[in-house]
Amino acid sequence: MCQGIFMDKLSVNKLFKLVRELTGKTQPEVSASAKITYQSLQQFEKEQASLSKETLKMMARALYINPEYIDDTSLYPFRSNGRLIKMFMPDGLIFDNLEPLYLLSKLNKQLRMITLSAPFPELKRFSNIGLPLIYAILLKDDHNNIFLFRRKKEKDIFNLSSDYPSPIVKLTKISQENKSVISIAQKELSRNVFNKIREWNSLSIADIKYLIDEEIKFTKLFEPTEAEIFQLELQRTMGIESLSRYELMLINEIRTKDIAIEKVSKMLEEK
Repeated sequence: MCQGIFMDKLSVNKLFKLVRELTGKTQPEVSASAKITYQSLQQFEKEQASLSKETLKMMARALYINPEYIDDTSLYPFRSNGRLIKMFMPDGLIFDNLEPLYLLSKLNKQLRMITLSAPFPELKRFSNIGLPLIYAILLKDDHNNIFLFRRKKEKDIFNLSSDYPSPIVKLTKISQENKSVISIAQKELSRNVFNKIREWNSLSIADIKYLIDEEIKFTKLFEPTEAEIFQLELQRTMGIESLSRYELMLINEIRTKDIAIEKVSKMLEEK
C-alpha cells in the first residue's frame, strides 16, 4: 500500500494519498468533504490531474494535513487542531512496516513515543512469544500533535524486536543522524482504553490524553552532547552529509576517553 512512498520527498499528491490510506479513509469519504467526485481525487492522487488549493485545503482538515503545506512543502505536513490523529500501520511482507514511524522521527527534533501493551485474552495467541504484547503506539511530536497507531486487524500486535536491524536500532540511527531526541516509554493499557482502541471509530483524544500527560520515565534513544554536536557540524562543513563510521568512532572517543574538542578538530583536519 504505502511502501516506497516514504523514501521520496512528500509532494502534496503523495501526502494526501499517504494520509488517506493510513487513516483508513476511502476516496469517496475524503472527496465528499470538498464536494468533488472521488474520480477527481483518484486522478489527483495518481498525479494525473490537479485540484485547486481551495479544494485541497477543504480536504486537508479531514486528513489532519497542515493547509499551509499545500503552499509550501518545506513546512511540517501535519496539523491535528486538537484532535487525535489515528492511523493504521501498514502491513509488511514479512516484518512490521513501521515506515510512518520512521517518517515522523525524521521530521521532528523531539519525539515522544509510548508503546502500549495489552495483556488481555484477545491477544492470547501471541502470549508464547515472550515479548510485551504491544497493541498500539502513541506519539507526541514537536508541534503538539498526538498520533495513535494500531494494526489494521484489531487482534494483531507490534513486534519491535523483528527485522534486522531492529526498529529501535533504526530509530536510534535516525536520532543520531538528525541530532534529534527520541524518547521512548512503555505503559500497560487499562481494559477500558484497550476496548476503545479496538473499537477505533469512537476513540477520541480525551480517551488517551492521560497517557501522554501522566508522569512517566522516558528513555532517550540518543541525545548528542555539546562536544558531539560541535564535531558533527564541523564534519558536515567538510562536505560529509551522513553519519559515517569515522564520525561514530569520534563520538565514542569523546565519550569514553574525554578527548578535547581541539583534538577532535585536529583529527578531522588530518583526515
